[in-house]
Amino acid sequence: MSGDGMSELPFVDLGQMERLNEWGGADLQKKMVELFLTHAKERLDQIKEGVATKSPEKAETGAHTLKSSAGNVGAQRVQALASDAEALAEAGKMDEVEALLPAIEREFEAACGALREVLKEGEK
Repeated sequence: MSGDGMSELPFVDLGQMERLNEWGGADLQKKMVELFLTHAKERLDQIKEGVATKSPEKAETGAHTLKSSAGNVGAQRVQALASDAEALAEAGKMDEVEALLPAIEREFEAACGALREVLKEGEK
């Protein structure tokens, strides 16, 4: 999914936000976003630690969990990059995982900003 297709994905799929709202109301939506904002950084750090310690398993686990968390809140760009990182770590291509980190961090920050806006809108 890397490269050109990335710019076609939204930072946050608002359709996923609407689905969360339909499934569990504003409370579920808010809880899922807050969980992502609170815990996804730990998963990103886990990927970085896996790269730093040359531990594909740690990086793969962090990427897998980040992919799932991002999917829950519609952070599609983060989800796509985490999926790529997971596959690369599983293949032991840690240099390529490391090369993806700046993009993952950039998209993660953008998604967090968009999700904070969603939370603000929900409070109005």
